[in-house]
Amino acid sequence: MNHQQTYKKWCKSLVKSNSYFSLFTLSLFTLIILTGCYADQGNYEYHELESVGIDTIGTGLQAEYAIMRFDELELNPTIMYNGKPVTDNSAPLDYMWTIFSAVSGTGANALIDTLGYERHLKTAITRSGGNYYVQLTVTNRNDGIRQYWRVPVAVSEVFDGGWMVFYERADAEGYSDLALILNPWTKQNANFNRCHTDLYETTNGEKLRGKPVRCLDIAVSLTAGNNYIGLCTDQTLVGVSENGIERALEFKDFFHQPPTTEAPVWYGQHGSGVMSGQSSEILINDNHVYTNTYTFSATEGRTTRFSVPKTDTGIGTLAAWNAEVPQTLNYGVVVYDQDYHRFRYAAYNGPRLEEFGEQDLDIAAFDINNTGMILLMGDWGKGLSEGMGLRPFDYLLMAKGTERYLALTNFATTKPQDKNIGVGLYAMDGLCPDIDKATTIASSHVGSYIYYGAGDKVYNFAYASTLPATVAWTAPSTDEEVTCVRIMKYYHGTVYGYGMVPYSDNLVHIATWNATTRKGHLYEYLINPASGILDESECYDYEIPGRVKDMAWKFSMQ
Repeated sequence: MNHQQTYKKWCKSLVKSNSYFSLFTLSLFTLIILTGCYADQGNYEYHELESVGIDTIGTGLQAEYAIMRFDELELNPTIMYNGKPVTDNSAPLDYMWTIFSAVSGTGANALIDTLGYERHLKTAITRSGGNYYVQLTVTNRNDGIRQYWRVPVAVSEVFDGGWMVFYERADAEGYSDLALILNPWTKQNANFNRCHTDLYETTNGEKLRGKPVRCLDIAVSLTAGNNYIGLCTDQTLVGVSENGIERALEFKDFFHQPPTTEAPVWYGQHGSGVMSGQSSEILINDNHVYTNTYTFSATEGRTTRFSVPKTDTGIGTLAAWNAEVPQTLNYGVVVYDQDYHRFRYAAYNGPRLEEFGEQDLDIAAFDINNTGMILLMGDWGKGLSEGMGLRPFDYLLMAKGTERYLALTNFATTKPQDKNIGVGLYAMDGLCPDIDKATTIASSHVGSYIYYGAGDKVYNFAYASTLPATVAWTAPSTDEEVTCVRIMKYYHGTVYGYGMVPYSDNLVHIATWNATTRKGHLYEYLINPASGILDESECYDYEIPGRVKDMAWKFSMQ
């Protein structure tokens, strides 16, 4: 008897019993029989998961890294795929390098930046000073499984000194940015040569609106790192941290009651920093003059703001200028009225712009109350200075119609009632080639000369000699226009007098712009501080991605 006959006979006996238990038993037995008769027709293949690994043994990789900001970081771990090193792009793997803060909690920077998508990393680290992790993520495209490797990286700032270059960007007209030059001539004890460009956008993630007017590092505090750098454009004024170039002050943050119009034409300072509480921050915005008196010895940094503007009844259009280095409390600010051709001052912490006393033209070179001239540009330079006691004169390129004059004023030691504040006036026509095309001037604080830039040349004018100006320097290309010339110096008497400014008075910076190639350049030369003769046997030459408008030394207490 086969299985089917046995099963039929057993089923009949269960039906005759007519019991629920018998029916349940029948169903269960049927299921068992059918399962036993089923033949598995499935076709299965088994394989091991693809193995991906990150191996650092024998690669020379460190357990952690300490680098300077903008230094290049190179990491070359060995990537293993199915037990073999990856040497090309045939493996189905994707790579991503990221950097993020190793610090969490309040105040931490949570930004994650992507550094690259190649197997090996070689890139400059632009994050501001701090502790970070650099992480590699390897993704298997076949199954989506990821492997990770990370290494601690400590980034140190290098911005405790240097030479600032403020320019309009070649790739974005109407926007400004900042470069910093670090070499043995611009930074004390530096044994390296670096040029960092587009620092504002790189640090803050956006461009600075407006064309450049002025950059200035005001020594509000003598403690390194507590100061800010003012970046003034024709559309706004911002303050960035001295050590990181991180935006710290918006336009409104400079004021107790900010004006509704942002239209700066000048940003400067007043005072030599030697007398505590005597120095002021100056802003000419929308033809109004604002001052902010500060105490430079404050270790906590900036604690004061611009107040209400000076009353300006009877004031015409103000020049983009103020007398920056008076060592006297007789003035709180000195400005120039272009329409009425006269200088005006506000007393120390005074609310009004006042008239100077009557001048005696028997002893004064010109009348500061009625010059008959337009102020084109200026710089402070040689005066009555000795050591820390900066007492310079202001050197002003003035225009009377098509005529050009060099006017010297003494706001360093005079009083508003003094009768001979205009101490010198020199006719430049006939002696100074291309003076009508001058784009920039720089005054020596040691020698009796000025530099002025026109076309592709820098001229040296020894104003007291009555001799013609000579060509001090010519650009490598006739397509290069000199846009800015600055001699290495700093307004703060203590910083200057104690020799904290590297190569002070012995270094000239020349910026040019090539409209054809749309490239800027910065050239640096050592000079004879007495004569202004350049030593062209050595030169630092940097490409700047824009048209330079202003340059200045970055304060440092090294």
